[in-house]
Formats: sequence, structure tokens, C-alpha cells
Amino acid sequence: MRILVVDTDRDLVEMLTSWLKTAGYEVHRAYTGEQAKIAWGEQQPDLVILDTNLRDVDALKMCRDMQGEHDALVLVTTDDQDPRHEAIWLESGADDYLRKPYPSDQLLAHIQQLARRGRSTRAPRPSSIITIGPIRFDSLYHEVIVDGRKARLTPVEAKVLHFLAVNANKVCTASQIGSHVWGFSNDEDNGLVKVYIRHLRQKVEPDPSNPTYILTIPGVGYTLVSHDLDEAPQKTSTDTDV
Repeated sequence: MRILVVDTDRDLVEMLTSWLKTAGYEVHRAYTGEQAKIAWGEQQPDLVILDTNLRDVDALKMCRDMQGEHDALVLVTTDDQDPRHEAIWLESGADDYLRKPYPSDQLLAHIQQLARRGRSTRAPRPSSIITIGPIRFDSLYHEVIVDGRKARLTPVEAKVLHFLAVNANKVCTASQIGSHVWGFSNDEDNGLVKVYIRHLRQKVEPDPSNPTYILTIPGVGYTLVSHDLDEAPQKTSTDTDV
């Protein structure tokens, strides 16, 4: 198993390298984001142990970009104690998250657990791109492009749009959308769905007050229309009807 260790703390990198080599792993090192990009591309590691505190690059963006080129496992290590940051990294494609300081046996346990997933020998990930008519949605990067206009989506917005996209030209009820996003649905969540539909229209529609892509089916739910089909659900105006 090839491991790339990326951290600005040279002493820590040397210590990790010694631990990992003793455990039988092939280890490569990088001390900056730019070095990490080069090593990630050239060495094509099975696992990247990536510290979040890189001074020369945005570590999260670099991780996303490099996973698109070579989809290695990513174990994030950090001094950050904010649980919200852990959620951001895991939602963005990291495979595991470990807070410093950690003993060697804990690190090795995390590596072994990741290795058991067998991702280093799997087929490449299916594309994260979904194209519905003029709408190009990237579920990995939470981005949507419509006629050349790019917009970033929040994680919840991305989940809502993903559900509508994989069910394009079908009517999705608010309960179905809520269950997909939150795992369950109730009347309060149905109201939240309406709010997120409104937010999505602000980012997707040329004229959010007169939507042409994300349509409301009165009393039923919502549909994302591809405009590629002759038959599509009956067009309505806004989300105030559901």
C-alpha cells in the first residue's frame, strides 16, 4: 500500500514515515500543498494522510481537485476541534478524519480500517456529473452550471437537486425529497423543502419568479424538467401551491 503523508510539520512527517515503514507501508512525503499535488499525481498513492493546515493552498480544494485526477483514499488529520469542519471534509469526499494528537496504534487502526474497504483496487468512481438539458450538476463539488452560469450549492441544496436530477421529468413529493435529505419527513420538513426549492431556483433559473426547470405540480410536488422530452409534467408557476 502506497501512502503519501502531507503535513507542514517536518518532524511529525519523519515520525509518521518511520511508523508506517516499520508497519510495512511504502511512504512518500510532502511538506507543502504544491509538493503534495506533484507527489499525488506522480506516485498515485492508495492513501493520502492530509493535514488541513497547509499554508500555500486551500487543502480542501486541493483534495477535491486531486481526487478528480487520482482517486486515492484520504485520511484527514487536524488540530481543529470544531465538529463542523469534520462534517465539511467528510461531505466533500474525505474517507476518514483524525484529530491530533494521536498515538501510532490509533493511526494504524484507521489506516487498516480504510484498507479493508478495498478501494485501492476498485474500478474508478462513476462520474459525479449529471446533465439534465442545459443543467450540468456536479454532486461531488456541489456545483451547478446552467448555460455557462456557475453556482455553488450548500450540502442540503445539492441533495435536493440530486434527488430531482436522478428523477428528472418525474414528480417528486415534498415527503420523498425530505426523506432523501434528512432520512425522514414530517410537515415541518415539507416546509423546509419549499424553502430549498426557492433557493435552488435562485441559482438555477434564469427568472426565479417564472421557473422553467424546477416546476411545481400543484398539490403533488416538484419536478426537474429536462426540456429534452416531448412529454413532461404539466408546467405550473411557483412553489406556493404545494
